[in-house]
Amino acid sequence: VERAGRYRDLFGTITSQAIEPLLEALGNLDRTDFLDIACSTGDLAGAAARRGAHAHGVDFADAMVTNARAKYPDVEFRVGDAQDLPYEEASFDAVACAFGVPHFADLERALRSARRVLRSGGRFALTTWCGPQHGGEFFAFVDDIIREHGTLDVGLPEPPPMFPFADSDECRRCLAAAGFDVAAVRVLDLVWSFFSARAIPEMIDSSMVWMSRVLRLQRPEVRDRIARAMDAAGEARRQGGKIAFRFPALLVAATAC
Repeated sequence: VERAGRYRDLFGTITSQAIEPLLEALGNLDRTDFLDIACSTGDLAGAAARRGAHAHGVDFADAMVTNARAKYPDVEFRVGDAQDLPYEEASFDAVACAFGVPHFADLERALRSARRVLRSGGRFALTTWCGPQHGGEFFAFVDDIIREHGTLDVGLPEPPPMFPFADSDECRRCLAAAGFDVAAVRVLDLVWSFFSARAIPEMIDSSMVWMSRVLRLQRPEVRDRIARAMDAAGEARRQGGKIAFRFPALLVAATAC
């Protein structure tokens, strides 16, 4: 629960900026059955409930679900796998997935599962990170510093692709294969701003699971070099008293065929 709280406080300052655009992409949610996949600490489902939806949320992590239930007691949360959602077929009018895509080992299976629980003509929307080539500064910042002062080759299995929808054509293909008709794709320009560069390793530890493990598996002296480099590089970005990174995100809206 403590880790979930840290995730909310750090990463949530970025992802919360996408909540309203994502819900707007779904249209009127009043009296609809709504599901938030990979719900994390429940903020999206809670916002859908405020719009009049009968909101549900599902997440693989017990700690996230515990935190979400405490924050939003009127929303039904449960532990479950996005790739095999624990709901009956055609249970929902609207389904959303906020930044869950990079965490799915089998993305196409997860999309098919989302389609299965949607009613015909139901609405689906997701957000996911744009890659460094589209202005995702923080991911390139972390990757470059680790490569310069340490190594990414620490014996860990490769994680799921961080930016599977960097190509909008690939996004449309995957959604079409899962049974969706893509209605709109656009970029949200999200920003993380903070006062101390010490927030950078905290962000990595609380929200970038694979990269956090990479850092922990460096030799102690290498970890120290990386930490000093991140601190210096972060401070070099300071303007007007704050340090800031752009976190552009792709917002995709679709309907169930």
